[in-house]
Amino acid sequence: MEDLKTLTILFRTLKSIETQIRDDIKRYGLNTTEFGVLEVLYHKGPLTIQEVKEKILIAASSMSYVIDTLVRKGFVERVQHDKDKRSYILVLTDSGAKKMEAIYPLHVSTMRQRLDVLKKDEKTLQVLLKKIGKYQKRPH
Repeated sequence: MEDLKTLTILFRTLKSIETQIRDDIKRYGLNTTEFGVLEVLYHKGPLTIQEVKEKILIAASSMSYVIDTLVRKGFVERVQHDKDKRSYILVLTDSGAKKMEAIYPLHVSTMRQRLDVLKKDEKTLQVLLKKIGKYQKRPH
């Protein structure tokens, strides 16, 4: 019974954090998926559409729409792959880079405030969550 209570707490916490992330990102005129694409390109540099999709865990059907939106906003451009003419590389434009330079530190600060409720000795949460996330016991 206690394990189920732990899961309920975990899901409520996740929902609360997701809401705060979504509300924070919305202040910058983006949705969370758009922000995710910009963030991965900002930190990793140009990537193929497939690489971006894998890094932000988005459905292929949504990816085209998100990329089209970011291209229309002038934050991202598609560049045809040199070696594989059937695929494209996504590149952050100067406008996209400036946008991320302006908003990313603000977003990190907002999220940092949320996580700073934990004291230094309470920050084993990451280790514990990774342990749960990686555990895969086969059903009986």
